[in-house]
Amino acid sequence: MKVRILGPVEPPVPPKPAQILAVLAVECGRVVPVDRLIDLVWGEQPPPQARKSLQVHISSLRRAGLPVEHRATGYVLNADLDEVDLHLFRKLVSQAAEEPDLRVRAARLTEALRLWRGTPAVFAQTLDGQRLAAAEALVDAELALGRHAEIVERLGIFVAEYPLAERLRGQLMTALARAGRRADAMRVFRETRKVLVDELGVEPGEQLQQLYRDVLEGSRDSRRNYLPRDAGDFTGRDRELGRLLDADGGVWWVEGPAGVGKSALAVHAAHRLADRYPDGQLFVDLHSPSGALDALLRAMDVPGERIPESAEERAALWRATVGGRRVVIVLDGVTSVSQVRPLLPGTPGCLTLITSRSRLCGLEGVHRIPLDVLDGDEAVTLLGRILGDDRVADEPAEAREVARLCGYLPLAVRITGARLAGRAHWPVSKLLQRLSGERGRLDELVADDLAVRSTLELSYRSLDDDVRRAYRVLGFLGLPEVPSFLWAHLLDEDVLDRLVDARLLDVTGSARYRMHELVRLHARELAEAEDPREEREDVVRRAVVAALSTVDGLTEHLFLAVPRMQDSLGVVRAATRPTDKDAWFSREEPLLTRLVERAAELGLARHACQLAEALVFAWFGLRNRYEAWERSHTAALKAVWETGDVRLEAVLRCSLGQMNYKRDHLVEARSWFETARTLFVNIGDKHGEAVAMNGIGMVCRELGEYPPALAALGRARELLESDDPEGVAHALYGIGSIKRELGDDAAAFETLATAESCYRAARSRRGEALAARGTGLVHRARGELDLAEEHLVRAHEMVTGTGDALLGGYTAQALAKLLLRKGLLDPAETLLRQAMEGCHDVGDRFGEALVRRTLGEWRLVAGDHAGARAVLTEALAAWDDLGLPLWRARTLRDLGAVHACRGDVADADRCWDEAAGVFARMGTRESGEVAQWRARWRPAAISR
Repeated sequence: MKVRILGPVEPPVPPKPAQILAVLAVECGRVVPVDRLIDLVWGEQPPPQARKSLQVHISSLRRAGLPVEHRATGYVLNADLDEVDLHLFRKLVSQAAEEPDLRVRAARLTEALRLWRGTPAVFAQTLDGQRLAAAEALVDAELALGRHAEIVERLGIFVAEYPLAERLRGQLMTALARAGRRADAMRVFRETRKVLVDELGVEPGEQLQQLYRDVLEGSRDSRRNYLPRDAGDFTGRDRELGRLLDADGGVWWVEGPAGVGKSALAVHAAHRLADRYPDGQLFVDLHSPSGALDALLRAMDVPGERIPESAEERAALWRATVGGRRVVIVLDGVTSVSQVRPLLPGTPGCLTLITSRSRLCGLEGVHRIPLDVLDGDEAVTLLGRILGDDRVADEPAEAREVARLCGYLPLAVRITGARLAGRAHWPVSKLLQRLSGERGRLDELVADDLAVRSTLELSYRSLDDDVRRAYRVLGFLGLPEVPSFLWAHLLDEDVLDRLVDARLLDVTGSARYRMHELVRLHARELAEAEDPREEREDVVRRAVVAALSTVDGLTEHLFLAVPRMQDSLGVVRAATRPTDKDAWFSREEPLLTRLVERAAELGLARHACQLAEALVFAWFGLRNRYEAWERSHTAALKAVWETGDVRLEAVLRCSLGQMNYKRDHLVEARSWFETARTLFVNIGDKHGEAVAMNGIGMVCRELGEYPPALAALGRARELLESDDPEGVAHALYGIGSIKRELGDDAAAFETLATAESCYRAARSRRGEALAARGTGLVHRARGELDLAEEHLVRAHEMVTGTGDALLGGYTAQALAKLLLRKGLLDPAETLLRQAMEGCHDVGDRFGEALVRRTLGEWRLVAGDHAGARAVLTEALAAWDDLGLPLWRARTLRDLGAVHACRGDVADADRCWDEAAGVFARMGTRESGEVAQWRARWRPAAISR
C-alpha cells in the first residue's frame, strides 16, 4: 500500500491517525518510541490518556490495512521505502546528484518534485527545505542543458512559492537573460530588492547584485536576438539536437516533410546555442534572397540607407558585416540551393541552420540532418506536455492511438494537443473517436492557424502538373507502400523521384515508395475532387493486373479440397519473378491484401476476386496465412454481393470453405461449401458444383461421416471426369482414404493408385506425394512394413523436393510411425521433431495433435510410461477441441495401453471401452482390432 505525506496524508484517515502515520512514515522501517510519538503528535501538553489514545489510533491505522507493528519500545511502519512518497523523493534526488547525464538528472528531479501535492503533514519546514533544494538543482540542470526559455514559467512558480529564496530569483534572472529577455531579468532584480527590503530589511546579496551587473552589461552585446519563441514542450530529436549542439559553426541543412518539426528543431537549437554566438541570433523566413539579405543586414544594425539595391552588393555587404563575428542564423523554408548561397557568411565562426522540405543537392561543405516523424513514445510525450494535465496518463492506450492516427507527425500531434488543451472537458477518447474515420481526419487536424491540410497544400501547389497527378494516383491507390512491380505499370520513376525531392514521398528500400498516412489522405481527397471516377478506378484496375502479373507466375498445385477456378483478366506474366518466393510474399502480403480490399471498396468485384484467389494458390494456402486469406475474401465477397454475380460469390464461398477446412473449423467449412454448391446448381455450373462437392466430401470424411462423404466425392468425380484431372484426383484420394478407414483395402489400393496417376497427369507433385502416402498407410495398417516403407519414403522425398514444410510434416509423421513399428526409435524421433516444427510454423492444429499422438506412442514403445501418458493426454485435449471423435478414440486406444503398462487395469478398460464404442459406431477398421490390443497389453497390467 502506498503512503503519501507530501501533501494531504494518503490513504485518507482521521486527523490524529494521519499525524501518527506521517511521523511513522518519515521514520519508515525504524521504531519510533511511544514518548516521541506522543510529543510529536500532541506537543508539550499531551492529554492524560495519550497512551491509550495512541493505541486506539494505531488500531484504526491497522484496520485501514497499514502495516504498523508494535515493538517493545514503540511502533514501526514496516513498509517498502519506495511505497512512501517522501523516501522515494529522497531516493530520486540522491540518484540525480550522482547522475553525470544532465538530461537524466533533470528527469529524475522532475519525477521527484511531482511527488509533492501540498504542505507535508509533519516536519513541514524541514521537508520544504529539501523540496527547495531539489527545485534549485533541477533549474541548474535545465540551465546547463540550455533550456532557458522552457524553465522560465516553472521558475516563476517556484519563486512565487519561495519569495525570499535569492538563489531561485538569481536562476530566474539567468534564464530570462539567456532567453533574450534581459529587460524582464532586470525587472526580476528590482522586484527581488523590494521584497527583501520590505520583508527582511536587507539588500540583495553580492552574488545577485553581480548577476544584475552582468545582465546590464550583456544587454549591449545581445540585443540582436530575433529568434521566434522557443517551444517549451519541445520533445525528442535527441540525436539530431546533439549533433547541432556539438557543432562549431558551419552550415547545417535540416530537411524533412511538411509538419515534421524542422523549424522547431532549428529554433530550439539556436536558443540553446545563444551564449556561444553572442553577436546575434537571427531568423529569416525566406521568400527571396534579396529580401532576406535586407532583413539580415537590418538585424545587424546596418542603416537602411547603406543597404544596396542589387542582390550581389547586398551579399557582399552581408559577408563583410558578419566577418569575424559569431552569429547563429536560421534560414527557414528554403526551397532551393540558389536561395541560400548569397546568405552564407564568408568566414568561419558563424552557424547557419537551414530548414527545407527539399533534398540537398549542390551545396558544398554542408552537414545534412534528415528528419522523420517522432517515434510512438515521443509523440505521446509531446501530447502530454502540450496538455499539461493528467489526461494522457489517465487514458494511455487512447493517447497512443491518437498519436498513431496523427502518423506521429509533430504538427498533427501539436494540433490535437492544442484542441484538447482548449477543451479541458474532453477526454482523449473523445478526440480519438473523431479522428478514427479516414474521411474526416484532416478536418479534425485544425487548430487556429495550424492545419495539416493547408501545410500539405503549399507543397502540392508548388508541383508540376504531371507530379501532381502522380501524387493523386498514389493517394487514391491507398496502399501502405508501392513497390516496383506496381508503380512500373502506373507511373514514371522520374516523376516519383520528384515527389521524393518534394518530401511528399519516401524511399523505403530498393525501388519502393511510401506515403505518410496523412499525406495519403490529402492526396486521396485531391484525387476524388479533381480526377474523373473512371480514371481513378482505372488506376486500381491496372494495379490489380500488375500484381496478378507477378502472383500468377508463382501459383502452385496444392493438395486442397477444391481446385482453383480461374476467371482471366487478360493478365500477362511478369518478365521477372522473385527469386525468394517466401521472402517476397512475407514482405508483400499486407500490400496485396490491402489491394484486394481497395478494389473491393470500389466495386471492382472481378478484380478483387481474381487476385484473392490467385493469392490462395500462391501463398495463403501454402503457408496457412488465414488472417490475410479471410480479410481478402471477405472484402471480395462483399463487393460480389453488390454486383449480384452468383458465380463469383460461389467461387469465394468455396475458397472460404477451404480456409475453414484447413483451419480445422469443419462445421463452418461444410456450411460454406453447401451454400456454394446450392449457388452453382442454381446457375447450372456443373464444374462449380463438383468443386463444392469435393469440399463437402473432404469435410465429412474428417468428421467421420463416411456415407455422405463417399456420396459427395463420388458425385464430384462423376462431374469432373471429362475436364479436370486434378479435381478427379482430389475426389479419388478422398474416396481411397475413406476405404482405408473402413478396412476395404483392395478398393483403397485401387482408388489411391488411380488418384496418384491423375495427380501425375495434372503435374501436381504434392497430390502425387499424398496419394503415395495414402497407399503406404494402407500397407502399414496391414502390417506390410517393407511395402509401406517403400511408398512412405517415396512420398516424403517428393514432398521434400517441393519445400512444403506443412505437407512434409505429414509425410514425416507417417514415416516416423512406420520406423517406430520397426523398432527404429532414434530416426523416428528425429522425423517427429521435424514434423512438429513444420506443423507448428504454419499453425496446423490437426497436424500438431497428430504428431503429438505419435510422440506418445514413441514414449510408450521406449518405456517412458509417465511421459507417454502426459503427451497422449495433451493430444486427447486437442482432439476434443477440434471435435474429432475418431482421433480421440485412436488416442484413447494408445492411452489404454499406457495405463495397462502402469498396472491401472480399470483405467485401461475404460479407455478401450470408449474407443471401441466409437470404432463400432463409425464402422472403421479398428473396430476389429480392439480385442487384439486387450490381448497384447492387458496381461502386462494383470502381471503387475
